[in-house]
This record gives sequence, C-alpha cells and structure tokens, in this order.
Amino acid sequence: MSAEAWDPIAGQPVLMAPGRAARPHDTGSTSAAPARPCPFCEGAERDTPRETYAERADDASADSPGWTVRVVPNKFPVMAPGEGVHEVVVPTPRHVTTLGELTVTELADAMRVLALRMEVAGDDGRDLVPFAFVNQGAAAGASLQHIHAQVVGLPLVPPIMRARDAAFTSDRNPIADELSRRPEFRVGEHRDLVAWCPPVPPLSGTIRIAPTTRAAQLDSATDYTALGALLAEVVGRVDRAFDAPALNVMLHQQRPGGSDHFHWHVDVVPRLGTLAGLELGTGVMAIAQEPRAMAERLSAA
Repeated sequence: MSAEAWDPIAGQPVLMAPGRAARPHDTGSTSAAPARPCPFCEGAERDTPRETYAERADDASADSPGWTVRVVPNKFPVMAPGEGVHEVVVPTPRHVTTLGELTVTELADAMRVLALRMEVAGDDGRDLVPFAFVNQGAAAGASLQHIHAQVVGLPLVPPIMRARDAAFTSDRNPIADELSRRPEFRVGEHRDLVAWCPPVPPLSGTIRIAPTTRAAQLDSATDYTALGALLAEVVGRVDRAFDAPALNVMLHQQRPGGSDHFHWHVDVVPRLGTLAGLELGTGVMAIAQEPRAMAERLSAA
C-alpha cells in the first residue's frame, strides 16, 4: 500500500510503496531468455492483471494471444487502489529486452498508446497528473527483462513539473531556443522532428526529441511514424556508441491544467554513470558527458 507524504525538510513529495519490494526481478540474466516465465510474453496473459487496453486482431478475445500492444495494471503499483493510476504498456508480444530491438512500427504504436493512456489517466475525474516513462535495464530501474513502458497518474503535481510548466510562456519557449542552437548539437531528424543533445541537459548524456513546431502534447495530429523512426535512430546510435546501456525514456507534455504553451519533448537518458551523494543530497546534477562531445559521438555511431 502507498500513501502520499511530503518530506518535511526538503518539501518533496514521497510515495510510500513498500509493496514494490516484492516485485520479481529477472534483469540479472544476460541471455535473451528470461530467468523465469515472462508475464509480458504472448501466451502468458493470465499471469498479469486483466488488461485495461489492447490492440489485437478483431476476432481475438481480451486477455488472450493475438495482441500487438497490451496495457495492464501494474501488479506492484506505487499507489494504493483509488489513489491514482499505474499501468504497464507492453509494446510487443515478442520477448525483447531493449528498445533497440523494437521495429519502427512497434515504437510508433507504443508512443501512440502511451499518449492515449496518459489522456485516459488525466480524464478519469480525480485530477490526476499523468507521466509516462521507460526503464531499460536494472541500472535504470527495470525489474523485468521484457521491454515495457509505464504510465502513472499521480494524485499530486510534482514540483519539477510545476517548474517545467513555468518555463513555457507565450513569449518564451526553451525547446525552440535549444533547436536554434548550432547544428553540432543535433544527432538526427525525421520530417518535422529533431533529436539533439541539450547544451545544458537535466541529466548527463540526455538526448532530446521534439517537433520543430510547438505542440503542447501528443495527439491525433502527431506523426507517430516519424517519432518511431527517430526514436529508433536515436536508440540505435546510443546502442552502437555505448554498447546498449541501461537507459530511461521520459515523455514530457502538457499536464491537465498545465501551460497551454508547453512544447512536448521526449528525453532519452543513457545511464552512463550513477547518481551519487552530490546529486541525491542536493539535487544538483554533475554532467559528466559534455553535450557537444556526446552529440559528436552519437553522430559518428
């Protein structure tokens, strides 16, 4: 069970979720085969909670094989029932362990479903704040090999989201400012989407993807095929440059009640180091990967 609390000294929100300690872990294996039967593979649908959403052949029944993307409640949520939403989005029935193994179509469909489930979480009447992310590898927080994403609907607005909102106004757009930088920071582009290394990244090694024209969130107008293609390119470059490291992917977009001037973006963060005492104790990030050098290395990969 979890309970929302606030650190009385730092003023940061905390979700008390001791039940997550019981999560199964199979990321220690280096082989493609899981250490135990994988609940996210096709044929294991009865090993998960009942699906909340799935894309499958018209004649396939719920909670059975035949799906391409499947969404289920997280069996070990960070919040107690009724407090919020915590879902797992499985982008492929194939047992793959990295984003780099997904096809462009699988990545495009995954991003589209993430946006859809975030919308559902934000519209459920409880004023929840949606957030979507991927943890790839144990060092990035994953507990199961089979690559998957997560959507949470939080019962609070995290301070970092409020700060991110405040950065976007009618006459200020930090994403557009970054896009106007010199081309040596860029590592890829596809149609109206660009990938680059932010000159001042939030975390070491960050690669950012965003549309060249401001849009507050992913929606029916989003070119998901282009997004899937560019994400595949970025992840492929990271894999070649750093030998498929653990990484996090985070989708930042307008939250319910947030700034209408937001510019959605995806941050891909290879876990090339460890958050240590300075970062954990002060919130000040020491950036070990110089962004221009990072962009040069990725461009050459």
